[in-house]
Amino acid sequence: MKNSIILISSILMLGLVSCKTKSKTTSTSSSTSTSTTTTTTSNADGTVTTTSDRTVYNGVTDKSCAVEVSFGSPGSGIDGASFDKVNALIESKKLKSSSKSIGREGEKRICLPLTELKENEKKEFIDQLKKIAKEGQYVSLSIR
Repeated sequence: MKNSIILISSILMLGLVSCKTKSKTTSTSSSTSTSTTTTTTSNADGTVTTTSDRTVYNGVTDKSCAVEVSFGSPGSGIDGASFDKVNALIESKKLKSSSKSIGREGEKRICLPLTELKENEKKEFIDQLKKIAKEGQYVSLSIR
C-alpha cells in the first residue's frame, strides 16, 4: 500500500512539473519593432558590433583580416552550398585566404586580407559576399 502511494504521488509530481515547463515554453510575446538595435559583443581580440543587416558585423576577430566570412551551424553542419560559393568566388579572384575550424560541427571562419584588390574592387567583392551571406543559412561577414 505504501509503495503504491509513493508511486502515484511520484507520477502526479512529474505530471505537474511537465505541465509547468510546457506553459513556460509556449508563452511567448510577439512584438514588432521598426528601430534598428545595435548590440556589441566583446571578443578576445577586439569588439564586434552588428549593423542593420543581420549578416554583416563591424570588426574582425583577427586583425590581419579585412573581411571574415563565418559559417555557423544550427546542429546539422554548415551551409555547404554557401561555403562552396564563397570558395569559388575567392578562387576566381585568386585571393589569399586562410580558413579556421571554430566548432565541432564544421563551423568555419575564412579570413581574407584583400591586399590584392583596389578599393573599388574590395567594395564590389564585399557586396558579392554579402549577397551570398544573405542567401545562406548561418553565414555572416565581419568587416574591419
